[in-house]
Amino acid sequence: MQGGWNPCFSRALNDWEVEEAELFLGYLHGKRVLGDIDDTVVWTETKSGIFSAKSLYLALEADCPTSFPSSCIWMVWVQPKINFFAWEAAWGKALTLDLVQKRGWSLANRCFMCMEKEETINHLLLHCSKIRVLWELLFSLFGVSWVLPCSVRETLLSWQISSVGKKHRKVRRAAPLHIFWTVWKARNRLAFKDDKISIQKLKYSFLCSLWSEAKLFIVECPQTLVNFIDWLGSL
Repeated sequence: MQGGWNPCFSRALNDWEVEEAELFLGYLHGKRVLGDIDDTVVWTETKSGIFSAKSLYLALEADCPTSFPSSCIWMVWVQPKINFFAWEAAWGKALTLDLVQKRGWSLANRCFMCMEKEETINHLLLHCSKIRVLWELLFSLFGVSWVLPCSVRETLLSWQISSVGKKHRKVRRAAPLHIFWTVWKARNRLAFKDDKISIQKLKYSFLCSLWSEAKLFIVECPQTLVNFIDWLGSL
C-alpha cells in the first residue's frame, strides 16, 4: 500500500519498542540511584575507572583473534612517522588500491611497483617481485635464511623471534619497518609524481634510512654508509 498509514507496521514497531523497554527495565532492576553523589563517567576497562590509551589498546587487542605485534612497532628505535605507518600496515589500514576500491572508487587495481598483481598492503610490502630484492638484501646483511610469512602482522611477529640476539638488537628490530617505509614512499612517488622505479635507488634509500636512524639511537654506529654496511655484516 502506497501513500497511506500501514497499521501492521505500526503494530510491529510498537511490539519492538515494548520488548526493548522490558529489556532496559530488566537491566535497571536491582540498581540503586545515589542521590547525594554526582554523576561521573567510568571507564570499565580499568579497575580505577580512569581511561588510558593503553587500556583501550589492550581492549582492542583482546578482541583480535591473533596476536598483534605492538612491541615490534612501538618499542622500536625509529621516528614516529615510521611507527605509525607500520601500525597502519599491520592493521591493514594503509590506503592501498584495494581499500580505495572498497570505499566506492571505480578504478583498476594494479600494483604500482610491479604492475603484475593487485595492490594490497601484504603484496606491496612483502610479496611484490620488485620489493623482494630489499628483503633479500636484508637477509644477506644479517645472515638470515627466512621465508616471508603471508601478512605484515605475521612478519613482524616472526622477525622479533628470529632476532633475539642481544647485540645490535635495535638495528635488527628496526630494519623491517624501514623496508615498509622505503617501499611506501617509493610507491607514492610512482602513484602521484609519475616517478620511475629503480631497484638500485630502492636499495640505496633503504640503507640510508636505516643508517640515518641508527646514528640517532646507537652510540657506536659507524659514521659512513660503507662502514655501516660492513658493521651490519658483522652482527
